[in-house]
This record gives sequence, structure tokens and C-alpha cells, in this order.
Amino acid sequence: MYKTYLYKLATFFSPNFDRYITKKLQHKNSLKILDIGFYKGSFSKAIISKLLSIESNKFFTLYSFDPNKNTVISEFENFITDKNVNWIHESIAIGDIKKEEEFTILSSFPSSGSSINNILQDSLWYKTRKFIFDPFGKKENRTTVVKVEVDTVDNIFQGIQNIDLIKIDVEGYSLNVLKGAKNYLKNNSPILQVEILSRKIDFKNKEDDLVEYLQKLNYKLINRKKHYTTHLFSDVVCVDYLFEK
Repeated sequence: MYKTYLYKLATFFSPNFDRYITKKLQHKNSLKILDIGFYKGSFSKAIISKLLSIESNKFFTLYSFDPNKNTVISEFENFITDKNVNWIHESIAIGDIKKEEEFTILSSFPSSGSSINNILQDSLWYKTRKFIFDPFGKKENRTTVVKVEVDTVDNIFQGIQNIDLIKIDVEGYSLNVLKGAKNYLKNNSPILQVEILSRKIDFKNKEDDLVEYLQKLNYKLINRKKHYTTHLFSDVVCVDYLFEK
């Protein structure tokens, strides 16, 4: 328990995520980014835009993964039209072992409700989000379960070295993704932005597990911040973390 309070104290005066990442990567002319949990590509779009505002001739290789085949990618395609971005996208999940797994999609808000983990439909977090996306209750609350391919970072990126930045936003599946990237993270030093999503009753254990796992790989915690999805009266916590070797 005390470890969590130390994390909060250590990161109280820590730098803004985007500014920190931009400052660390701005000197590079060619960058590799791995976006796990891509959805519309908002994260990659923001980082690429900030780096291009510093130097317009930068070249990017972007690898992105999202098992939801309903992922809206047209906006991102339009965004990179006039930019030096080599984009490789696959509609598969990233985890700790190669397998086939059930993937649950909520039609009410597919961006933030889709997960390999069980959807917490009885949680205040879920009910709050449902109200935000469907305040008048007009949408039918359908749950679709599909089989998706799951692979690991270690398998996919065996021959690809020196990724500069990895972002992981996978609705509570982050530690699985990191376990499947163990060898890659041992041999490379990408900056990591990772989200943890969990019920409050189990959150501190999951936070400690994730931080300790990355510390064993020589990563240090740079900052942590509560995500906008965390509500005062919610029983679920969502926090973003920034790590670096």
C-alpha cells in the first residue's frame, strides 16, 4: 500500500506527458512508434503533430494494433496524407502469449468498452460512461463477443529494433501486453506510456505489480496521472503512467 503513496509523492512535480515525450524525441529525424490499442489514433496523431511542429521533415514508422475491426481509421489516413509516415496497422490483439481469445465489444461505446477482459457492466464506471455516450438511453445495449487473434510484441518485433515510444491502452490488459514484450524491453529502451484500468478494490495491487515488473526491466516511473475516465463516485480507477530507462 505504501508504495502507491510513494509513487504519488515522487511524481507530484513530474513533467507533463506530452511535453516530456516530445522533449526526449525531438532531436531524432526518424522515429518508430508502437501504438497498442489504436482506436482512432488520437495518441499517435497528437505526438506526431507535436514533433512535426518542431521539425517538419521528420520521418515516422508507426505500428498500430487494435482487435476491433470497427476501428475508425479514415481520420488518421487523412491526417498522414501529406506527412512522412509509414503506417502499418493490424486488427489483432497484443498480449502475453500467442493464442485465440474472446473479445467483447459494446455497441453503445465501442471505443472505451471493448476488451479481452470482462466488461464491468455492473460498475459505476460503466454506468457513468454509458450515460455520457447515451444520456437518454436510446441506444440498445448490445454486447458482441468475437474471436480474435492475440500475438506478442516479442513475436512480432523480433527483427525490428529501437522503437522509440510504446503506448499501451488496452482496457485493463496492460500487464499482459508487457509480459509479452519482456525480451524486447530487455534489449531495447522505448519510452512507455501505459494505462491501468481496474476496480478500486484491486487497483493498488495491480499498480504495484505493473511498476515492479517494469522496474525489474530497469525502467523508472517518470509520472502518473488519473485519466479523464476516473470519476469521483466511480468504483473503477483509470491511470496513465510514463516510464523510461
